[in-house]
Order: sequence, then structure tokens, then C-alpha cells
Amino acid sequence: MKRLSLCIVTAGNDKKLKRCLDSTQTLVDEIIIVNMEPTDRIRKMGLSYGAKVFDFYREGNYADAGNYALEQATGEWILWMHGDEQLDDTDRFRLRDLIYMDQYDLLFLNVLQYGTAANGRVRILDMASPRLFRKGFKFHYFSESQELLDYSRLTVQSGEEERVGIFPIKIHDYRQEKGQIKNKSNLLREIDHLGRQLLTTGNKGHWYAYHLACEYYRLQIYRPGFKHLNSAIQYYLDEKKLPPFIVYKLKYSVVLDEVSSEEIDQGLKLALRMYPDYVDLQFYSGIVHYKKKMYEEGLYYFNRCLELGEPLFGKYLVRKGAGSYQAAYYKGLCLDKMGKNDAAVAAYIESIALGNSFKPPLEALLRKMGPDANIHELAYFWQDELAMDRDELQALVDAHRNESSQVKKYG
Repeated sequence: MKRLSLCIVTAGNDKKLKRCLDSTQTLVDEIIIVNMEPTDRIRKMGLSYGAKVFDFYREGNYADAGNYALEQATGEWILWMHGDEQLDDTDRFRLRDLIYMDQYDLLFLNVLQYGTAANGRVRILDMASPRLFRKGFKFHYFSESQELLDYSRLTVQSGEEERVGIFPIKIHDYRQEKGQIKNKSNLLREIDHLGRQLLTTGNKGHWYAYHLACEYYRLQIYRPGFKHLNSAIQYYLDEKKLPPFIVYKLKYSVVLDEVSSEEIDQGLKLALRMYPDYVDLQFYSGIVHYKKKMYEEGLYYFNRCLELGEPLFGKYLVRKGAGSYQAAYYKGLCLDKMGKNDAAVAAYIESIALGNSFKPPLEALLRKMGPDANIHELAYFWQDELAMDRDELQALVDAHRNESSQVKKYG
């Protein structure tokens, strides 16, 4: 049986470390915690989970701390995580299957990073990150806010495929959950440093370019990110290979941050020719057309998302809800704008049925019903079969209505 080691570097203040360890404890064979700011709390917590806890006193030397953690691991495979992260409950038990896939040395997983957008709304940056790899990799660069794996370990002979895999096992990253990223100027200096290192990376530069684009997107600075992603795409085209779909996923996720342009629209069309069954790209295309008030075109893409669906485990990294409740909700918005009220209501109900914790369709339904309307009193609710039981739907609507009234009362 192959052994899997979880490695974590902490700075003594990871408030969600327990949640991280809870989500991984039963899946890994050992836990390595390297604490750069030693505290009794971290040590006691780590030991209670059977972890090996190492105090690391060399202040600020994150790369050494990260590589020291990797050196302590005895597993053939390393799962790299931060203390403020956790594995998704629905995905976690598939993780161990990946370490038996002998054709890979490095695996990108689906990281959902929670933060605050420039307009103050919750922002989820959905990207792939190298988090599962064979022992022997090291960190090329490491700071308090970011790390860069040394991709030179990926040796590929001419004509061979890279031993890199990409799987939609989700990691939730809450490091920036409470607010916008602090010290942006310092982070920009770090990125500039990474950019200079990129010039010395040789034939693995496309993966460094992808990493740099992730950092720019995290800061909501898109133009340099586009540049780096385009260089990664060009590398594969020059090699007469299909570029990895995660490059396109990251590149066009900007449409969810209300960034749109004709360049993005045209680029999405080209990307969809290469990946016609990739639900995320269909979803982004629908968003672009909705923003451009091209509602019939948007409706086509959202229906296509629902046709493709959202498999729990497949070859793509799928944005949560893109093939289910989010697509159905935006379908309802398009139908609303087209004046097709009954069809819009049906789409909102479909969205609620696919994800009943998703609030926007409940809010849209309340707007359509009016503040005091009862589902059983509305004639058009009885014309067709609904996507869910009417009593269950009424209960969800009532609960959301009561919750909203409480927020207004005490907010």
C-alpha cells in the first residue's frame, strides 16, 4: 500500500487548522506540521491528531520551512495544504485513489479561494493548484501568502506527455475569507520577484506562467494574468499539443468578476471549439451574453450547461453549480428579461431543487410571487409539473422570507 503524507506549514495563527485536520486525518498515513511561530496551541492540536510537529525558528524563511516539511515526510506521495484550508466533504474519499495512478508525478486539484471582490461581494476564485505530488519535489519560492513548486522535477523526453494530471477534488481555501487581500503592494513585489524567476525556468516556464497568472487573478489584476496564460497556451500550440483546460478555466473566470470585453468573448468561442463539453466554459459564455443583454444566446448556453450536467467526478475541474443550480438560476434571469414569466418561475424552482441552499433563486421567486403570496394560491404553479414538491418549496420560501425579515428587523 502506498503511503500519503499531509504537509502543512503554519505561522501559529491558523484559526481553522482543526477543520483542516478533521477533513484529512482519516485519509493520510502521516501528518507533518512545521510551525514557524511555535505555540502550545498548535503543538497540542497537532499531537492530538497524531501529527509530527516541528518548530522552525528561522524567521521569514518560508521556502526552507516548506522544504523542511517535505523532507520530514516518509510517504511516497505528498498532499500539500494550508492550515486555513479543508478538503471538500463530498470529494475527500476519492483522494487516495489518485496516488495509484502511475502515469502521474504531479496532480492539480480544484482550489476554491474565498475572499471579497472590489465591489464588496463574496468572491470565489476557482482555480487548479498543484497540491498532490510524489516525494522529491521542492519549493522554488515560498512566502507567507504564496508558494511556487519547482517544476523542473517534471522531466519529459521529446514526444512524451507530461506526467501531470488534473482532477476535480475540491479544497476550500479560507485564508482571505474575511476581507480583501492586505498589503497589495508587498504582494505585487513578490509577484515581480516571481516574474524575474520565470525568465530562468527554461522549458517548464509554462507552468510558472500559469502560477503567476493565478497570483494576478487573486489580486484582481487581470491584464498581466492574461499575458501569462496566453504564453502558456502558446507553448502547447508550438508543441502541437492541446493546451490544458485549466488554463482556459482560469483565463475566462474573470467574467464572474464583471470583467468583460470583445477579446474575452472571442477567446471563449475559440476555447469552446477545443473543449465543447466543458461546462465551465459554456457557463462563462452564458454570463458574457447575459451581461451583453443577449438573452436568447445566454439561454442557449445555460441550457447547454444543464444538458452537460455536473458530474461528481470527471475529467474537468467544474465550478460548483455551473452544470446545475447556477445555470438554472441564470436561465431564469434570461427568461425573465425576455418576458417569459412562467418559464422563468419554473427555472428558478429548478435551481432551488438542484441546490436548495442557493439563495438567489429564492429571492427571485419571492419577487415574482410578491411578499405574501402562497404557492398553492398561484394558478400557474399548477399548470405543469414542478422540479420539486410544492409543500417542500413552500417551506423553503417561507424560511427564506422569515430569514430576510429578521435581517431587515435587526440589521
